Amino acid sequence: MSTLHPTSATPDCGPLPCRRWPGSRGRVPARAVMAVLATSTLLIAPGVASADTPANQIAPTADLASTTADDFDRSPSLTAPTQVVTVAGLPVAYRSFGHGPTLLLTPCLGLSMDDWDPELLDRLAATNHVVVFDSDGVGRTPASSSAILTVAQLSDQAAGLIQVLHLNRPTVVGYSLGGFVAQRMAVDHPDDVGALILMGTGPGGAQQVLPDLPTLVRGSAAFDPLVPADQVIPLYFSGHPDALAAWRARTALRPNRAEVGLTGLNRQRAAMTDWLMNPTANVVSSLPTLRLPTLILGAENDEQEPADNSTVLSHYIKDSELRIYPALSHAFPFEAPARVAEDIARFTR
Repeated sequence: MSTLHPTSATPDCGPLPCRRWPGSRGRVPARAVMAVLATSTLLIAPGVASADTPANQIAPTADLASTTADDFDRSPSLTAPTQVVTVAGLPVAYRSFGHGPTLLLTPCLGLSMDDWDPELLDRLAATNHVVVFDSDGVGRTPASSSAILTVAQLSDQAAGLIQVLHLNRPTVVGYSLGGFVAQRMAVDHPDDVGALILMGTGPGGAQQVLPDLPTLVRGSAAFDPLVPADQVIPLYFSGHPDALAAWRARTALRPNRAEVGLTGLNRQRAAMTDWLMNPTANVVSSLPTLRLPTLILGAENDEQEPADNSTVLSHYIKDSELRIYPALSHAFPFEAPARVAEDIARFTR
């Protein structure tokens, strides 16, 4: 697949990069984007963005079959014990289950390992050895001593987990923020990553495709330091509200679920914002040099990471495979777990 080169003719936007708005011929300064993110919480009520989704936008193809309490004993993801291993001095909580080629799942903003959909995890475990973990400061993993958190730090920690657990070059499955981490891992820790699966993520920096302004405003709760994870996660299901209820029912089956506190969530928010706004945080310039098998998955109606970002990544990563799911949103791994697991299983065979 040919490499997509960023445009060299850009206006002077000061020390911050500029962003191209879909459908626009111009460029918008990143500082203007951040101003929108900072002020838009005054314009919307956090957590209600998906409440008024028109019925005709509901995806008819979402997988709504539910895991029930009767299935608990047969669910490897729900019964897997929580274990802790020390990575560079940080006690990292993780779970390991299933058999086959290893998948290391790096999570999106606001997700602990309790929030991965057991329907998705159990299907993956039928063909793969699956490892999930709590990131720095989230769930059962305490915050590291670093005053700030960056994608590079998250990458180093995830690579350290691979080394400590002797996972032997697993396929790293990065979802959203976890996709930023996965890209950084592939570049900074090439000996630890065997293949990449990038789900609902983007390249960051000036190459990132932003949503249109109304969509950006609706999703601004994800950047609001006062909004907890349980109000951010519903934004991911804007394409299919019934899928949100089904996901909640399935994840509620795990006993003693961990809460995601604001401290850990805001550290993740800072890492995400840095990736999006800091031109030195992303690894776009190195992506064309990767020679890893790469599967890129996106969703047609993703408001948090527009599907165009998946296309951009596919141009940068040579010979990558691109798949866009129609009529689904940012939570597509949980809206259509059967299809996503099938595509992952096919890729890792």
